[in-house]
Amino acid sequence: MSSPPKLRFEEILKLVEYIPITGSLPSNGRFAKNITIDSMFYFESLQRKGSFRDIVRVINMELAKIGGQQNRFQRERQNATFLDIEQRYKQLHEIGCSYPVEYLLLDFCLAALDEDYLDAALYLAHSFHILGLSKSFNLLLSVIVNEKLMYDRDVKRLIILLARAIEPRNAESYIDTYGTRFRKRYDIYREGLRMEAI
Repeated sequence: MSSPPKLRFEEILKLVEYIPITGSLPSNGRFAKNITIDSMFYFESLQRKGSFRDIVRVINMELAKIGGQQNRFQRERQNATFLDIEQRYKQLHEIGCSYPVEYLLLDFCLAALDEDYLDAALYLAHSFHILGLSKSFNLLLSVIVNEKLMYDRDVKRLIILLARAIEPRNAESYIDTYGTRFRKRYDIYREGLRMEAI
């Protein structure tokens, strides 16, 4: 019997703890000196070796399952659960937050795909503080941004799959509201979906 998606995702993210990452905040993670995306480490909980890339690939498999949901409503419900932000959404709506907070993480993905690492870091920091992303997930994403890993195919696939899993139903109209810069980023994302045959 397989683990529930949220539990499985948390188990995968715990593997990030085995990678030597520096940074005093969860949003400014970097590989320690002489560490790369392919450096191998012993994952005691799995009793085998693996790399940051291996963690990314396993997350990609989990995100592909979520993205494969039949309709967008099912995906939205699933992503709120696996990111553990459903309660946070409710709290923010109750206090009258008018900004569509579900777009923060999508904005991060779009900025990362555009290789605008400054914008991506800002959206990620806001996602961490406002949405309450887990420290492990935030750390993994911050390493991607701070190490400028978007050139890597596995990393790019992770960001595309994450964007697809969290993309709200009305994303197209939201993107149009914010002008050509956001439209360009959204088009890069859509092209990424096409290129990856997702």
